[in-house]
Amino acid sequence: MRNIPKLKKIINFLIYSLPILINHPLWETKRFSPLFRFLKLQFIFLLGEKELCVKWFDELFLYLKKGDTGLTGNYYFGLHEFSDMAFLIHLIRKDDLFIDVGANLGSYSQLASGLCEAKAIAFEPVPKTFKRLEENIKINQLIRKVKIRNIAISNNKREKILFSIDKGPCNSIVDSTYKGLKENVKVSSLDIECFSLDPVLIKIDVEGFEENILKGSSEILMKNSLLAIIIEGQTNNVNNILCSFGFEDFNYDPFIRKLKYCDKKTRNKIWIKKEKLEIVQQRLFAASKRIIYGQIF
Repeated sequence: MRNIPKLKKIINFLIYSLPILINHPLWETKRFSPLFRFLKLQFIFLLGEKELCVKWFDELFLYLKKGDTGLTGNYYFGLHEFSDMAFLIHLIRKDDLFIDVGANLGSYSQLASGLCEAKAIAFEPVPKTFKRLEENIKINQLIRKVKIRNIAISNNKREKILFSIDKGPCNSIVDSTYKGLKENVKVSSLDIECFSLDPVLIKIDVEGFEENILKGSSEILMKNSLLAIIIEGQTNNVNNILCSFGFEDFNYDPFIRKLKYCDKKTRNKIWIKKEKLEIVQQRLFAASKRIIYGQIF
């Protein structure tokens, strides 16, 4: 009976994790490379290491702790969310402004500022996660390029809002009936925090509260500088809001630098302002090639 939890873990790994590890689009010619890195890292943690700093690519480093899903995914694959992260890398230029809403441990901001030399503002509401975000930004010597803010972004008029603090990268807004660990955090909107700024790209990952973010961002969504939005979550309301501001949704193939109109539901979506589509395509085609773990894109 004692071995049942371990057996469940093994079964879950074989059903859910293994297919992801051997089917990542960056590794079609070397399917088992991410699996080997996964096994290596798990072995290091098994030996008692609680944290380690590893080279990512170019001059970037990953400060890893057990359970850091997003960061460990980047260690395994190079780019955990390959299409979206490659889109950022190919689109962003030096001194552009990138806004990272729901930054978690800062992977996207690290790529924007550490690799593309852009400026970034990273919003992360959970205090414990914010400290880890700050550590990652400092380790990569990006403190001058990435401004980090410990607040939640929404359309909420209140000064504070309840947030879960026990769900790792999946923490989100909750109410008083939530039975897990929760904490009051400061709340604002993009229109308030960035009213005088001119972002080129925005990433939003807020575990189902994307609509709230967009409703508090009408001024930002109309900015002439804004080319695209990477957003997690796909609902009719979210889609309708973005369409009403002149955005269209696309899939991106980083290997051939091509955008294709999105024809199905996906976990993340890339929305591009219609009037800026030609500029976006030019940027994508003109971007330098990148090499990560020997893979070129």
